[in-house]
Amino acid sequence: MGEKVTLTKKDLNKLFIRSNAIQSAFNFERQQALGFEWAMIPVINKLYPTKEERIAGYKRHIGYFNSHPWTCGPIFGIVASMEEKMANGDEISEENIQAVKGALMGPLAGIGDSLLWSTLRPITAGICASLALSGNGIAPLVFVIIMNVIHFGMQYWGVHMGYNLADQFMDKMESMQIKVWMEAATILGLFVVGGLTATWLNVTTKLTYNVGDAAISLQSTLDAILPKMLPLVCTLAVFGLLRKGKSTTWVMMAIVVVGLVLGFFGIL
Repeated sequence: MGEKVTLTKKDLNKLFIRSNAIQSAFNFERQQALGFEWAMIPVINKLYPTKEERIAGYKRHIGYFNSHPWTCGPIFGIVASMEEKMANGDEISEENIQAVKGALMGPLAGIGDSLLWSTLRPITAGICASLALSGNGIAPLVFVIIMNVIHFGMQYWGVHMGYNLADQFMDKMESMQIKVWMEAATILGLFVVGGLTATWLNVTTKLTYNVGDAAISLQSTLDAILPKMLPLVCTLAVFGLLRKGKSTTWVMMAIVVVGLVLGFFGIL
């Protein structure tokens, strides 16, 4: 066996930079496989000196892969560590590497969806939208900065942590009680969505009904029963249509048509 090859911090930083392009060649057959492959190319080239070994390394990472683009950093780090050990003669097979990728991409995708898409993004968007409505012109910039600082910070930390803690990563995840945090984040996200619905969705009715000689607004009656009832009904209706498989475009067009019709007849 030749001299031992070790990945440096510079190599990991290059892996981090390239890992951010994981969605750049997304396709419906292998999803993020080409992006994963592109990120791993410098690692494979450094670890394996011969053309045959490099080709085998490329083929290892061209298979199906799909995870959350912001939380897949640890997978890159762990896989880089495993490739390094295999290149230096440790008893690690291609099946071991594929098994680790397959085992981690689902749980990390769930963490990203719950903590980032369902919690962080709507909360940040809500705060920045409120700033924009109050006349703050830099609100969109604040949103972009916050989201990208968190994105790149998580990806950088994930790549380096995955590489340094490759053998203990699963134990670390269990000790952090990830499932509990995911459930808590999901509940918090639902609270935020509910608050945004009541705050921003302005749906009211102009209808009135007569009680004796008095004309009473239907909207005031609904508010007395449950404030913001109509926004809630609209939100649940949209949610129900999406759950039944209707496309977002179809739902948006339906909202426009229904809104125009009800507005024309003076109902809303």
